[in-house]
Amino acid sequence: MRINKFIILVVILFSSIYPQAKFKLNKIIELPLRFDEEKFHPTEFTVSPTGYYFLDKSDRQIAYLANSGNVIFAGGYGIENDAFIDPIKILSSKLRAWVIDRTENKLIEFDHKLNYLRTVKFDRIYPEFVGIDDWGNILLQSDQEHMIFKSNPSKTNFDEFIDLSIWNDLQHCVVDFHAAYDGTIGILADCKNSVYIFNRLGKLEKTIVSKSIKGNFLVKLSNEWYTVDTNGQIKSLLSDNQLILETSQPILDVVQMDGKLYLLFSDKIWIVDVATN
Repeated sequence: MRINKFIILVVILFSSIYPQAKFKLNKIIELPLRFDEEKFHPTEFTVSPTGYYFLDKSDRQIAYLANSGNVIFAGGYGIENDAFIDPIKILSSKLRAWVIDRTENKLIEFDHKLNYLRTVKFDRIYPEFVGIDDWGNILLQSDQEHMIFKSNPSKTNFDEFIDLSIWNDLQHCVVDFHAAYDGTIGILADCKNSVYIFNRLGKLEKTIVSKSIKGNFLVKLSNEWYTVDTNGQIKSLLSDNQLILETSQPILDVVQMDGKLYLLFSDKIWIVDVATN
């Protein structure tokens, strides 16, 4: 409890220094002991109104942690419909969850309790990054194809959406890819320390280039874009404000929902409120 109060104090202190972006640690969720018992080690996660979905890339398994505290596991390596070979991301929207299996070129769909529903195959795409917007549109970013592909889950194919081949610093330089809630897309590239912002129709809206652009994750909250690194530094791309969270573990993944920032650690989740003036 003392540690949590200290963290909150640090967050409030830094927020007062940078008033344009206010951060407040809202809640800490300890991951269930069953994760350790099942040797489940989350590397990716996503948030839904009913709970949290996790992916363990190494063991090729997924888990659902309901708001009630119940835990459900699925997937793994095998021959069943819900088995994975090379899972790279777990997504959720509208009481559905999806796992993208890169090597197998398939999207595996589950209901919100991880009951298997169907598999959608896609051709020629070897995605590095995946995202989903609030309408349920799934986007795949592929270095191999120099393309972003887009599909609504109700369809069975992905269509070409944004041709990335015209930007040299986006070829094999992408650090993170974020499909925001409003359909806008951000790409963080490290070759020239740049961020590309596209609107929901796939048109380039803005390019931000700065030596100060560093981070491992890119996320949009309200109308502002932020980079986050594994050590807890959160940086606004529009106002250049920054905050350093005092973390004892590296951040594994970052997602957003309803104006809140969710940070995944090996044994917990931090929920951070972010408000901009």
